[in-house]
Amino acid sequence: MPQRKTMREAIAEACLQEEDITKAEYDGESAEGLEFSGIGFHGCRFSGCRFENCRAENLYFEDTVFEACNFSNASLAGCCLRRVKFLNCKLMGTSFSEPILDTLEVADCSCRFFAVSNGKLRRVVFSGCDLSEAVLQECSLNGTEFRDCCLRKADFLHTPLKGIDLTTDEIAGLVVSGPELRGAKVTMLQASDLARYLGLIVQD
Repeated sequence: MPQRKTMREAIAEACLQEEDITKAEYDGESAEGLEFSGIGFHGCRFSGCRFENCRAENLYFEDTVFEACNFSNASLAGCCLRRVKFLNCKLMGTSFSEPILDTLEVADCSCRFFAVSNGKLRRVVFSGCDLSEAVLQECSLNGTEFRDCCLRKADFLHTPLKGIDLTTDEIAGLVVSGPELRGAKVTMLQASDLARYLGLIVQD
């Protein structure tokens, strides 16, 4: 009986053969520091796997779950994620450039310094995540939600927040230039903190 390939070996072979990985399950394996591109993952599940410092581009993820995985300082460029879940993962310093993120669930994840640039986010739900000092610049947020998240010092420059409900989030020190806030939903207390971006003077 042939020995099962490790996750690292399976990724390397998929790149070599220009094939996708389908319905694979990996538990506690590592692809740390791996550089790869141009493959897809369909119906896969990763539990406790490590992807720190990976450099990947043009990947496609569909109907895939990452649970308790570590993506710290990974760089993902031009990737497309559809119907993907990140559950209790580490996404500290993880960067996505020009991604398509469609129907994602990001729950109870550590996302400090998480960065998305020029991204298209559609039906993405962040819940219970630490997004302090995260960067979401020049992104479109269509149906995106932040539920009970820490957005302290998060950077939303040139990312319109119209229709985004921030009432359950911590948003102290939010980085915006002002126009991004138009149409966002906030509490009275949050509005007082954000008034400086709108040129208002709030008196007691």
